Amino acid sequence: MRLVLLVVLLSLVLLPSAARAQVPEDVSRIHAAVTELAKAKRDAAGRVAQRKRAAEEALAGCRSAGPGWKRIRAVRDASQRGAYVRGARVLWGELREAALEQAALEVYDPFLTRFLGRLERPLSDPALQAGADALRERIAYQREAYAFASCATFERLLGKVREFKVGGGHGVAGDYRAGRIHNIFIRFVAGRQRAADRRHGGSNESALQAARERIVALGGDPGYASYFAFAHSLRG
Repeated sequence: MRLVLLVVLLSLVLLPSAARAQVPEDVSRIHAAVTELAKAKRDAAGRVAQRKRAAEEALAGCRSAGPGWKRIRAVRDASQRGAYVRGARVLWGELREAALEQAALEVYDPFLTRFLGRLERPLSDPALQAGADALRERIAYQREAYAFASCATFERLLGKVREFKVGGGHGVAGDYRAGRIHNIFIRFVAGRQRAADRRHGGSNESALQAARERIVALGGDPGYASYFAFAHSLRG
């Protein structure tokens, strides 16, 4: 995707202004919105990198230390403790990835809000309007899908850790109960994101691709069309 976005950005810079103007109003509005968004994202690259470093540092505090890890290390049964360790590592890694996305979103969100504002007045072409609606839902999804990524979430979930003794010993029954908690850890991030996706219309991929094709069919530049379809991207 990074290569695609790079090519698109270059086309936005190099496309002659006269070529941009000879299109229907819907397309010219999209051209203008895309141009502004692309420049804002490009200019903010340094701030995004800085915010991501800060997110990494914040999550580092619970990577291998903290109350949750203390609970895990207090579990004497090796099998149960191993399940918790594996699950916690997966959970932390997935929270880290979500935190990096959230860091980019925190920088880009004002630009995305302005971009959507430019498209607030309805577009006359149904395919383009469906694309704008899909972008609005994708951005709403992003605002929900990463906001929970923090050490506070990690510690809250690790609060479920406990040592199970069944019938006076550990054994299979105890391993099973610890395994259920392990599964909560490894499924948490994906589960939250699936729920957010359902609330915001699924992937919306078909509407975005249809809008891209329609922009080109109406005489719009393919680079602008592709950038419109990826306008919600947190990669730039």
